[in-house]
Amino acid sequence: MNAFVTGGTGFIGSHLVDSLIDHPDYDKIKCLVRSSEKWLDGKKYEKINGHLHSINVIDKALDDVDVIFHIAAIVKAPTQAEFNYANVEATENLLRLAMKKGIKKMVILSSLAAAGPSEGRPKTESDRMNPVSMYGESKKRMEEMVKEVATDDMSITILRPPAVYGPREDQIYTLFKMMKFGVAPIVGDGNHPELSIVYVKDVVLAILKAAEQKEKGIHTYFISGDKVANWNMIRNIVTTVLDKKNIPIKLNPKWVKKIAATVETTASFFGLYPVINREKANEMILEWTCSHEKATRELDYQPEYSLEEGISRTLRWYKKHGWL
Repeated sequence: MNAFVTGGTGFIGSHLVDSLIDHPDYDKIKCLVRSSEKWLDGKKYEKINGHLHSINVIDKALDDVDVIFHIAAIVKAPTQAEFNYANVEATENLLRLAMKKGIKKMVILSSLAAAGPSEGRPKTESDRMNPVSMYGESKKRMEEMVKEVATDDMSITILRPPAVYGPREDQIYTLFKMMKFGVAPIVGDGNHPELSIVYVKDVVLAILKAAEQKEKGIHTYFISGDKVANWNMIRNIVTTVLDKKNIPIKLNPKWVKKIAATVETTASFFGLYPVINREKANEMILEWTCSHEKATRELDYQPEYSLEEGISRTLRWYKKHGWL
């Protein structure tokens, strides 16, 4: 099979491309590359120079493609219009081109953010979608668009992972780095809010299994790790692996929102939109858990990495590459 990948230079996408290159069922891997090859540099794949709105470029690149893996998205932007342009309109472009070329299989990465926070129990696919951020709203609209536009003869699998961690990830990494230096900022009491979190290799496993699904229609699944976690559990694992004590700094949710507002306002004076912003703060103080029971039942997905092993592998990678 021949595959076309968007987001291949990013965190999750680069791990997917690594697996596709080694996979016996895939002959040619085409990756859309906007500028730097980043993690794909020197690897065996076909580089397609362009971006998600390069219609003519993508149209030509899809000529001999059997399956599309749409991983690309933006996770940070100051307006809903920017999120929609990148996450909804770009996905529609790709979907319509796939339909034009007669490509029947697409795997699209969405997010738990599209469904919204959990309320006392892990989210399931039958729950109403209730995003609380512009990013989540854009992913919800993207899913709705796919259902409106896709033809009945296609097989489209939409995956909704929660927070994803692992080698090459650079946001949750910031927390690990702070713990190394002896400080562990924790929202709430450490036991709550709870969260689902998944190791990147397990996300790739789910993506590959999704590509094998041939039933026509649109199929949506949550993908999560081996257990529901909390920040006390994560802190204890990091402390053990790094063999370095740290002081937990428990943050009242109200203060998290105030700090984020101050950071965002200050950054705006310099024309910047920071990672820590009002939207992110609103998400951080809520509970984000989901169940992968449906994916286990229909895709035969089962996470292969425990929370302990995943974090340990991640921290070892950071240390080996000089990040910690």
